[in-house]
Amino acid sequence: MPTLLDAIQHRYSCRQFVAGHAVSTSEMDLLREAGRLAPSAFGLEPWRFITVTGDAERAAIAHACYDQPAAATAAALIVIVARVDALDPDSDYVRAQFEAEARGEDTASIYEAYRAFYRKDGVAAWARGQCHFAAAHMLLQAAHMGLGSCPIGGFDEAALTAVLNIPPGEFTALVIALGHCAYTAPQRMRKDFD
Repeated sequence: MPTLLDAIQHRYSCRQFVAGHAVSTSEMDLLREAGRLAPSAFGLEPWRFITVTGDAERAAIAHACYDQPAAATAAALIVIVARVDALDPDSDYVRAQFEAEARGEDTASIYEAYRAFYRKDGVAAWARGQCHFAAAHMLLQAAHMGLGSCPIGGFDEAALTAVLNIPPGEFTALVIALGHCAYTAPQRMRKDFD
């Protein structure tokens, strides 16, 4: 029986995908579900996932990713957006998330910890980091399903914002290119266990 470690060992960043081999709707649903279930500090889940499969939109996003081959040849893309403005301690979003996280108990201790942690000037970087937890889950789910993937952190933020109509107060954390890899996985290059 395959283990999670098998998927971890199998996962690598595919730089070239097979043309014309789509990622199915059910596969995309599984990938988004894996991201949704990722760990999240304070239970805030400060992410939003934008799925892109259309040719014109994929081409525009690939261009915003500096035409990297992984983005340009991907059958699908998932753009993970950090919902930064929603993270204000007094926002309706935070209030709703804390009530859910408290599971019917008093939210005072969660609010106290979050208010001590929250700094408006640092929350964007923190939220993007939280989004990377969701990305890790998606990347491992893709490997488990036999899909190729490539996390893309190099992109023109303004161009992506324009292509995807990302509202003010939200920022792209990462783009994940997905599809069927056009080549066999190379040998993993990692430091020794010791």
